[in-house]
Amino acid sequence: MKELWLQQLSNIINNNTDLIKITQITKQNSKSFLYRKKNINFNVKIPVIFIKRIEKNNHKDPILLQFIFHKKELITNKKYNSNPLNEQFIIPGMIHKYKNRVLILITGICAVHCRYCFRKNTKQISSIKLCHWYKIINYIKKNKQINEIIFSGGDPLVLNDYKLNFFINDIKTISHIKVLRIHTRIICIIPERITVNLIKILSKCKFHIVIVTHINHSNEITEELFNKILLLKKVGITLLNQSVLLKNINNNDNILIKLSNSLFDIGILPYYIHLLDKVEGSKHFNVSKKKAQKIIQKISLSLSGFLIPKLTKDIYGKKYKKLIV
Repeated sequence: MKELWLQQLSNIINNNTDLIKITQITKQNSKSFLYRKKNINFNVKIPVIFIKRIEKNNHKDPILLQFIFHKKELITNKKYNSNPLNEQFIIPGMIHKYKNRVLILITGICAVHCRYCFRKNTKQISSIKLCHWYKIINYIKKNKQINEIIFSGGDPLVLNDYKLNFFINDIKTISHIKVLRIHTRIICIIPERITVNLIKILSKCKFHIVIVTHINHSNEITEELFNKILLLKKVGITLLNQSVLLKNINNNDNILIKLSNSLFDIGILPYYIHLLDKVEGSKHFNVSKKKAQKIIQKISLSLSGFLIPKLTKDIYGKKYKKLIV
């Protein structure tokens, strides 16, 4: 029998028609959403368990707007493209952008499809092949300046514990690795993903584990998530959060103040808030740099310094993030 989290992961809505129906959005209020079974390039995908956090009959719900297909996605703009960061892979599945760390896309699968995802049109993202994995391990072993590995994707934690443990065990053979960072969305979508076995796997690592969650709005935070975060913290895992600043979802100082406080209440520190990566079809989510700066200035008046996320922007083709002050 499947574990509970795997059952929840497989019980999904994959089209706007069903999503509109289950969230009880009226015909009048759903005119801006596209009625089509599937979007050929990037399907709608959201687990039914997560839909419960969407307010019924509210077409402006901040969770709904992150995952429903909007007609504005079909509008083209020359400033928005399919690969807004111009990601370069040294080995398939691996990016070495910063001297001390590499990013590995160990899977192309996510628990949900965020409509603003900067990798949503990238064809080369798929589950990593073993032949490439072994090349990556050898590359890291030869480059002793690398002390941190980042698991990304997709979402690394959609892999089952057995597969994840396989990758982690290979990393344990590299003496100069000090940190394993895991970027994940699934633990706020499906908190049950934090299994007893996963905690055992992570607690046995000789290097430090950092989990970076992706939570954009306080409505995504639940008591179930809080309970799972407590388990992770008990075994010494550092928890950070990164958000994306999104128009009509969280581009408001009061919303971000509540998000930072809610994250801290459950044991997660705000880390980054990103300006939108200009991926094709996402212009309706964009918040200008000037407005973003004003929002950060406002929240700085109400939050302690350690609760203020760093406003940042990835630059096309550059090997660094730009901090915006």
